[in-house]
Amino acid sequence: MKKITFILFALIAGTTFAQSAAADAVVNANIVSPILITNNGASTLDFGNIASPDAATSILVDNSGNRTNVPGVTIPGGAVSAAAFQITAANLYVYNITLTTTDLTNGTPADDMVLTLTSNFGASNTGDGLVQKLQVGGSLAVGITQTVGAYAGNVNVSVDYQ
Repeated sequence: MKKITFILFALIAGTTFAQSAAADAVVNANIVSPILITNNGASTLDFGNIASPDAATSILVDNSGNRTNVPGVTIPGGAVSAAAFQITAANLYVYNITLTTTDLTNGTPADDMVLTLTSNFGASNTGDGLVQKLQVGGSLAVGITQTVGAYAGNVNVSVDYQ
């Protein structure tokens, strides 16, 4: 009998003194417009016509599409332009721009020309909710007696929110 009383008392005491607690938290979410980039349809960084130089040189197309004149190397003709992109980012949200390129090649690796990119934006920017125009120029390293022919490469621009 003592045993049953003790077990019964233990069960009653355990349930009488058991504790429970609960708390709530607020859950929020804010959807912002996605960051977008387009290439304006005909976006080309073009250095135009260049004569094979007697000495290594660099040809610059600035972010506005203007080419520096290198006497005896830059010659009239051919399109000269900076690449143009449109970026739309949410108002007051900071985003990063990453520019990557490949060397310009004519199919023979020994003839590749190194392209270094510039832009009218910094690496980190703030969206305004409207279209922002990114212009990309660059400096092209033209080697001594560069092989005659057409050269091509690619520029990749990526944007992402910080």
